[in-house]
Amino acid sequence: MLGASILVIADDLTGAADSAAALTSSGHHCVVSLDGLITRRDTPPDTIVVIDTESRDMRAADAFATTAAAITRHSPTELFIKIDSTLRGNIRATVEAALSTLSALTREPDRILICPAFPQLGRTVVNGRVHVHGVPLDGADLCELFDGLRTEGRVEIPDVQTDHDLAIAVGSALGPALGNTLWVGSAGLARHVGASIAANDAARRDGETIAAARRPCSRVVVIAGSQHPSTLEQIAALDPSTNIAALHPLDPQFSARAEQAARGADGLVLTGGATARIVLDLLEVRSLDVRGEVEPGIAWSTGRGRSGDITVVTKAGGFGDTLALQRAADFLSRS
Repeated sequence: MLGASILVIADDLTGAADSAAALTSSGHHCVVSLDGLITRRDTPPDTIVVIDTESRDMRAADAFATTAAAITRHSPTELFIKIDSTLRGNIRATVEAALSTLSALTREPDRILICPAFPQLGRTVVNGRVHVHGVPLDGADLCELFDGLRTEGRVEIPDVQTDHDLAIAVGSALGPALGNTLWVGSAGLARHVGASIAANDAARRDGETIAAARRPCSRVVVIAGSQHPSTLEQIAALDPSTNIAALHPLDPQFSARAEQAARGADGLVLTGGATARIVLDLLEVRSLDVRGEVEPGIAWSTGRGRSGDITVVTKAGGFGDTLALQRAADFLSRS
């Protein structure tokens, strides 16, 4: 059984939130830190801290340094590196930073379990290659990506086509005789790792109370900056009465338009990790208490910014079916 001293490192905000939400499904209290300054000393007992490093679009050397600094600051006994389920970002550099830092902390893992699969959202791994809804991704497979990784631990890249396969992969890496594991994967893997961590009963009860007492938001706004085809289909399917700001990331007025759209809202649906981060930075939200999932891969959280309390749903651009954005907006507007 793992301990709740596990630290989660994510390279973008939607990934940080969806992995945290997966952990809450087992009764854990999770906080996403946007500025990296929150530590376990700043949170209630057994809180799992998730750090958004914003390193996905950095140069590899900068992603390495940013990741290493975050891990060093927290000095975790267990570590989960949340990676994109379609292998975007500085995945190799991030894992290398984790291994280097853990070695310096004399906590080098005995095994590195790498699995970006998220079967509930159509992401699977077969023979080291990621598939999305059955179609293999172009480019290097996981075995090529991590070939020659400098570690004394054993690198494991299991085939995963179902949620049951994920449970087996996690179970096979647990047990006192098996040593310490560095977890590398998506929210799908985080869900099963969370189920292996003993949840604090008080945190579980608090989470259930908050979910039950959630009040509908009076003004809900959808802010979409992702240009992923899935998001564009979801925007087109929104009810005409929905408050929607569909922005383009290359628009020089992006921040100004996003801030204007969010003004006066007490409920936000944010799609696209970069968009979500920009909006919450504009609102001066420094952390999110992740409360749960609207549905797999789509998290809901509460935070406090310069204008007061706000409830936020975050969604990766490529996640969800055609009506996912509508369901997220409905979730916030209804109790």
